[in-house]
Amino acid sequence: MKILVIKPSSLGDIVHGLRIVHQVHEILPGIRIDWVVKKGLEDILYASGFVEKVYLFERGAGFLSFVRLVKKIRNLKYDYVLDLQGLLRSAVLTASARSKNKFGAADGREFSTFFYSCIGEKCRQKQLHAIDRLVPFLEKIGVANYNAALPLDFKNSTLNGITRDKLSEKKYILLFPESRRDEKVWPFFKELNSNLFKKSNFPLVVAGNHQDKDFLGSIDLRGNLKLSELPELIRGASVVVSNDSAPLHIASALGTSTVALFGPTKKEKYGPYPLEQKSSRVLTSPDGQMKSITVELVMQTINELIQTKFKG
Repeated sequence: MKILVIKPSSLGDIVHGLRIVHQVHEILPGIRIDWVVKKGLEDILYASGFVEKVYLFERGAGFLSFVRLVKKIRNLKYDYVLDLQGLLRSAVLTASARSKNKFGAADGREFSTFFYSCIGEKCRQKQLHAIDRLVPFLEKIGVANYNAALPLDFKNSTLNGITRDKLSEKKYILLFPESRRDEKVWPFFKELNSNLFKKSNFPLVVAGNHQDKDFLGSIDLRGNLKLSELPELIRGASVVVSNDSAPLHIASALGTSTVALFGPTKKEKYGPYPLEQKSSRVLTSPDGQMKSITVELVMQTINELIQTKFKG
């Protein structure tokens, strides 16, 4: 069986899609999974260990680039094509693929639902976790029961030698102070880092894309980590502290102990999954403002997770 998944972005949403498609890979023998992804995000698919062929979608590269992508996709015939993006460009790619079974999200936008057979919940306002919105795709492929607890282990994710040498101890606290949207960023990561440096016996690691010099006492990997290394870095952490962002979703998929910080977004839709995941603690701002989550509360939650993890 051959399946083509069309989910170009974003990174967190791709991780959600991987968790769904991983179920198919584990249950149905001899399956081949290919994927259309935005250029720059392909390494997370290679790190998964079960995506065979990757088609790169080059956003902003123009019409001819899009036509070339369509031609590449049409070189293979697929048993199923799954549009997990639900936008016009992904729907056109779905319609162009060679397959009798083309499915996409019922809540798709930009008239995308005219290009495929609709699956799942139509109402975007309904309080439903992003992963639960994708579960109905499994039934169409022949997977009757979704195992929400099945970890996504990213078996091809490894750290380079320099990073591995820096992390000589695996019991570290890992901080991700960034998010794609400014309103989702907790403003006290530097203060948290300072408090942890003074009061914790664990090494501190900070990761992300934007470097500065304010995380004193931490192993600063910002801007020096490949996307393919990210799951292995998260796997080795004792506790991850993250905003609502892709690293949070990777940590949840791996089952790594996580303190998830939520303000304007809802944990019921975008939190660690499943929501009752014992390895995660979600701290939600009472007024939707990230600044309302105190450093003291985050410190207390980190300590509780560490005590639970290492008790006895």
